[in-house]
Amino acid sequence: LRVFNVHLRPPLELSGGALLSSARTTASVRLGEARSLMRACPDADLVAGDFNEADGSAALATLAAAGFGDALAEWVPRRKETHLWPLARGLTLRKRLDHVAYRTARLACVGCGVLSGFEEGASDHQPVLARLVGR
Repeated sequence: LRVFNVHLRPPLELSGGALLSSARTTASVRLGEARSLMRACPDADLVAGDFNEADGSAALATLAAAGFGDALAEWVPRRKETHLWPLARGLTLRKRLDHVAYRTARLACVGCGVLSGFEEGASDHQPVLARLVGR
């Protein structure tokens, strides 16, 4: 089983700052990273981690075209986010940025969920747990 943990380019400018347009302007970098991974490791079975991309993004579409399913998109309701970022005035930015992509010819996903309770003092990303079985 060939497993890859990824952290694709965050939606930040090269200066480290974040603008409203940063997610859009850095999407091509994440797409290139996903394409490079598929070229370098065409026999990957599992790619999981912080994609910094929402369900159905171009980077995830690259994996889908290579025969991967997205456990999060298949099993977890769209209202459940994996990333929480506190803003001013008690507001919180909520996104689905973390995914478990698996090669559907070799693996089947029989369940997936987002674990809550890690918001305080750990990470701004919630763990995504997928249960996979071999075909």
